[in-house]
Amino acid sequence: MRTNPLMPLAGRAVLLALVLLSTVSLARGRARARARGAVEAAPTLRPTVEKLPDGSELVLALRPQAAWASLHYVVRTGSRNDPGGKEGLAHLLEHLIFHGTFDVRGDDFQQAVKAAGGRFNGLTSAHSTTYVLEAPAESFLPLAEQLVRIVTSPKLDPRQMQREVEIIGTESQYFGQGPGFHEHLEDTLFAGPGSRSILGTQQTLNGITREDLSGFYTRHYLPANTSIVVTGGVKREEVLGMLERSVRLPPSRPGEYKPAQVPPPLLPIEQTTRAYFSLIAYGYAVAPRDQGTCPRAAALLKLRLLRSLHIEEPMAMGMEVQCMTLRGNTFLMALAFSASINSSTLPDRMQLAFAGLATEPPTAAEEKLVDRHIQREYAQREEDDLGRGTQLAREVAQPRSGPLNPARLLIPPTRLPRGAVRDFARRTFVPDRQVVVNFSPFAG
Repeated sequence: MRTNPLMPLAGRAVLLALVLLSTVSLARGRARARARGAVEAAPTLRPTVEKLPDGSELVLALRPQAAWASLHYVVRTGSRNDPGGKEGLAHLLEHLIFHGTFDVRGDDFQQAVKAAGGRFNGLTSAHSTTYVLEAPAESFLPLAEQLVRIVTSPKLDPRQMQREVEIIGTESQYFGQGPGFHEHLEDTLFAGPGSRSILGTQQTLNGITREDLSGFYTRHYLPANTSIVVTGGVKREEVLGMLERSVRLPPSRPGEYKPAQVPPPLLPIEQTTRAYFSLIAYGYAVAPRDQGTCPRAAALLKLRLLRSLHIEEPMAMGMEVQCMTLRGNTFLMALAFSASINSSTLPDRMQLAFAGLATEPPTAAEEKLVDRHIQREYAQREEDDLGRGTQLAREVAQPRSGPLNPARLLIPPTRLPRGAVRDFARRTFVPDRQVVVNFSPFAG
């Protein structure tokens, strides 16, 4: 499938619960960090960022010895840029681009990827469109060259438009038009078009012409609006050579493209919706100065919430705590799914856990447990080149007010000076930064 399907909210919630449940047990890593004190990410996890001569942004997290490599070609334009009455245009364009160029047939590219044992995909979201290739390292470079050629000089054959409209209509039947939970959370936090359909409707899709598609492509598919993320078993010089041979977009002129502004969230938010399940997102907006502290606070909070809501009183079937970025803003959010009859107390229990970070500093035992979890997690993630590519692509796709800071990518939850988490909590966990989105059978 070459799309980012939108499941109905209940379906997404169940899927989220299953994913979160798998994170409760600690990952079994093969290697353990032996250094005491700060927990540092492995050097291979630290990406580099450079601006290429054509204006595009290159993000690398390479391990030349790795068996696989990935390419994410990110255009920071999505469904929120669809013209009024043409909803679904960005997504339809993504579909048509995969039909290839005048000299690289889409079918030939797809067969080559399949023969190599690789995978490709296209993902359209509200604010970005991403073209993905994952392949064994020995086959990666020629396949990546074909994909970049396809994305940077698409044929946009009008004869394929109706076929793709019909395919998108099938997606709509299977996955629905409504936003999933993360999309719902994002729409709740920000003003704007709300949950404007990424898929569009039959009426809006039928109203899109090839001129609409080519005009949209010309306005938004610019090097200055593009990030190229490469991870895994390839060398920097090989990536640069591949891009030099394959990119066919003209270089961006100075000032040709102005990046989207980072919109401020509408805070505080407290929303409760009646549902057949209990799913709550509870957290706070994090100031830019505190982004480096957020991962460690999240790791400690996760430890306490798991102990409280999964071990001492088994209430949460799934639990995750993370520093997430939504439209360029950072939030420390706890997500919990429950089928317990006591789940109506989840918001209060989560509020107490957050408040405890400001009054109860981490004990030595908690610090050791958090360190042990982080060590095992990073030992496991060190060789996950494909997962790293997905995470980096998600981060670079966000709106931002300035150049990408590599120090802000894949921030590890490092040890902090005593009192740092407490001070972070006191600055951050205040009423005007609060976010509570609660789906519950007890609402109303």
